[in-house]
Amino acid sequence: MCGIVGYAGDKNVESVLIVGLIGLEYRGYDSAGIAVLDKGEIQVRKQKGKIKDLENYLKEHPIRGNVGIGHTRWATHGEPNQINAHPHTDSKSTVAVVHNGIIENYAELRQELKQKGFVFHSMTDTEVLPNLLAESRKRGLTNKEAFLDLFNRVHGKWAIAVVFDNEPDRVYFAQDGAPLLLGRGKEEYYLASDISPLTRNCREVYYINSKEWGHFTKTECKIFGFDGSEKEFEFKTQDIKFEDVDKGGYPHFMIKEIHEQPGIFRRIIQSRIGENGEIEFPESTISREMMSKVNRIIIQAAGTSYYAGMLGKHYLENFAKIQTDTETSSEFRYRNPVVEGDTLIVGISQSGETADTLASLLEAKAKFIKVLSLVNNVNSTIARESDSFIRTDAGPEIGVASTKAFTAQVMNLLLFSLYVARLKWIVSDEELKTLLEEIRLLPGKMERILSQAHILENWAADFTKTKDFVFLGRTYNHPVALEGALKLKEVSYIHASGYAGGEFKHGPIALITNEVPVVCIATKSEIYSKMLSNIQEIKARNGIIISIVTEGDRDAKELSDYCFEVPECPEILSPILNVLPLQLLAYYSAVARGCPPDQPRNLAKSVTVE
Repeated sequence: MCGIVGYAGDKNVESVLIVGLIGLEYRGYDSAGIAVLDKGEIQVRKQKGKIKDLENYLKEHPIRGNVGIGHTRWATHGEPNQINAHPHTDSKSTVAVVHNGIIENYAELRQELKQKGFVFHSMTDTEVLPNLLAESRKRGLTNKEAFLDLFNRVHGKWAIAVVFDNEPDRVYFAQDGAPLLLGRGKEEYYLASDISPLTRNCREVYYINSKEWGHFTKTECKIFGFDGSEKEFEFKTQDIKFEDVDKGGYPHFMIKEIHEQPGIFRRIIQSRIGENGEIEFPESTISREMMSKVNRIIIQAAGTSYYAGMLGKHYLENFAKIQTDTETSSEFRYRNPVVEGDTLIVGISQSGETADTLASLLEAKAKFIKVLSLVNNVNSTIARESDSFIRTDAGPEIGVASTKAFTAQVMNLLLFSLYVARLKWIVSDEELKTLLEEIRLLPGKMERILSQAHILENWAADFTKTKDFVFLGRTYNHPVALEGALKLKEVSYIHASGYAGGEFKHGPIALITNEVPVVCIATKSEIYSKMLSNIQEIKARNGIIISIVTEGDRDAKELSDYCFEVPECPEILSPILNVLPLQLLAYYSAVARGCPPDQPRNLAKSVTVE
């Protein structure tokens, strides 16, 4: 993986592809390259590093043409270098391929092709693809026939874009489990692995389905199934604007997206809560009758979405009284879980393309278990493969480290829990009314926290040399501690660990020295005194105490070296407020240490491979 672009039209394709690749930078990558059809020849330019390195190389070695493909690579097979970068060609440069995903049987295909005299230069699985296509053409197959033959020979989840030297006006494409979409302009077509590169030039898009392939020139586009039959398809107007994927005056996407959260919450509240106080999920097609009969829910997700799922477990068990388990997708899919007909599988994914989460949903469907997904992209593979979905409505998230998607997921899980509780006649009108009034106050309270971002910025300057952090939280704020630690690790490269406060004495306390800051989430709760005990234990061992407390708190503040106050709210809503200063701490720590917060090393925004 990581990003694919393609173009056919009248524009200088080099510029179009570079702009498209820049639109994919946020996904994370280690090299970039393009292949352009120029007078019947395939010209390839690629470089290790960032797109600016590729641009500099193109200044010295320019290429011209109107048709081509491009790629940003996140290394899976072979180290990041120029040789392993995409595009890859056969030895005679008659075919060029860019590829996302993994070819699981590439080793045996590579050996088979070597025995037939084909030469390999890279360590990638991708390089088997142009050689397979070249071998098919050598046997007398047409380009279209070679494509169909390819589908029968490769195994895995992947997406590709291909150009052939003997069709200089055409781009081929196919996908089998990795995202790919088309954009239509005026006498031009675009190809990309997500919507971002298309927002400047395309109002109409088509999301290519799994096991679909096709080709386009500047004036026509055709789609086929893997059996070769032509398929009807329809472009639809996309509602994402270029401004949605622009920094909007902020220095980085991450800080922009942190500050967008109050507005997102207002939008979610307005769309989910009716004038009569009823909670609505109109996009969900799971009937009220079926939902009311669900007796067990399994939430499965990865990374930040998994921590949101942990909060979802609290909410569903507290309000809807449904037994709920939270599992990491990568483990859930392999352990043959016990599920029954009254079980609902809930998958959570920011991108809607997370490979482990998708595989787990498909495993559940194979056992005839209903699947509901929470996704930010309703056109994603996970949304399309689920029985039903809930739109988290966070808007495009460009920063690799998820911020606004996390809080949007948490809010939708909370409202979904209340929705199910109402179906089961568990939550009273008065209880619901009181909680909804508190929910409506959240955006204003979030803005008050974000207005004090300078406090966290000042703190971050004190931790530029810090090597380790510990985060502690209890009950609803245990997942927040885990998320805070993850954010700090992701963007500042400081080692951080999150723990439940009650587990602190069972091992992690051994880490505490006068060089280890401990972030204690100690807002008012039923067990506030227990969290206060944790702080006193850290104090006794000379640890550096950073506390997140409720406004007006004196006890925890007096024990702390650093203290950030958040507005008072019910404990059940406190994770939504408490995570904001942790996001800010991570962001400003990254900036203070000179780390790129939007594109952390080794990370990709959408993890489409296992």
